[in-house]
Amino acid sequence: MKTTIIITLIMLFANYGDSQNFKAPIEGEYGKDFIIVNYIDWGTNQITDFYKGTKTYAGHRGTDFTLSGFPQMDKGVFVNAIDTGVVTFVQDGEYDRNTDGNTSLGLGNYIAIRHPNKLYSYYGHLKKNSLLVKIGDKVSPGQHIASVGSSGNSKDPHLHFELWYDSLYLVEPFAASCGADNSYWEESIPYDTVFHVWESGLTDFIPSINDLKNRPVAKVKFNEQDSIITFWALQYGIKEGDSTKIEWLTPNGSLWFEYSYTYQKDWWYYYYNSYILAPSSDIWGKWKYNYYYNNKLVVSGDFEVEKPSGIYEAETPSYYRIIDNENIEVFLPQNIIANTVKVYNISEQEIIQKDIRSQNSFALNIPNSKNNPEVFFVSIKHKNGYWNFKIVL
Repeated sequence: MKTTIIITLIMLFANYGDSQNFKAPIEGEYGKDFIIVNYIDWGTNQITDFYKGTKTYAGHRGTDFTLSGFPQMDKGVFVNAIDTGVVTFVQDGEYDRNTDGNTSLGLGNYIAIRHPNKLYSYYGHLKKNSLLVKIGDKVSPGQHIASVGSSGNSKDPHLHFELWYDSLYLVEPFAASCGADNSYWEESIPYDTVFHVWESGLTDFIPSINDLKNRPVAKVKFNEQDSIITFWALQYGIKEGDSTKIEWLTPNGSLWFEYSYTYQKDWWYYYYNSYILAPSSDIWGKWKYNYYYNNKLVVSGDFEVEKPSGIYEAETPSYYRIIDNENIEVFLPQNIIANTVKVYNISEQEIIQKDIRSQNSFALNIPNSKNNPEVFFVSIKHKNGYWNFKIVL
């Protein structure tokens, strides 16, 4: 407890040396290529980051620059030296796709660099065999020294960065009420708590967290072989009490299903997914999904439920004859031996079901509740599937 208090006081009132123009330790643009999920925990009785916020966890001693997932890691994201210095230690060869957060594994693959004014920087959880420097090498500001990985005590691909004075005192490189008087960065990254959906998509199964970290195959078309349609999102900036909602809309815009969730704590990096059972074979076309955060639409997209095989749509109205505004006569093609017929209104509510076995033609009485033309859908089940068409009365 005494050590924690001493470090906190030092960081509140002191900067080490005159250099306050460090390069970012990771390549890319904040919010696009990486985000910061965790800062140093400066709390005594409760966890708190340098901004008196919750973007940290108990005992965390660095800053986590986090990628969007393993596909981005596989493409390669450089780690950079923050300043002029000499490499004092390297560790390589450790497995770099960890997802379980095993504390015994420490920083995994990492690099330590000594800088002027007795400052030391540490770069942890690096990608296996990506290290570009060795002990004794001199580095310059912004020099590529490795790539981001997920080695050691890691759940997602990220760079764990630490800054120390004389290898004894932990240094906060960001300026704020709980941090140093001035920022150490040449271009300081703003403290971001705004909600964002970083990436999202659809897939055809219920994914695990690790499936999402590796990214499931994206789909925008679903067919009779698919039993599940899942929406997933990688999001950050969630606060306790926030809510999200997903709604699924049929081709005519009616609500098929919706699901809401209220969060019980702050989340700065969160994988979300929600699914529906694939619609029945007689509802196909272009569907839509809407995703809301605190009742504000943040993601929207279309997907197609393809017409199942064995279903034939009438290309012309020659298979039925309109008798009046409530009655039609249907003539079945010679190759169709029908079982039943169903009629749906524009809201996809079933209004008629009729047994039509061994009939080559039959009449339907369809109550029309409007004076204006009204659209109905006719679905005839036969031994090979369905035969569907729409009518306007």
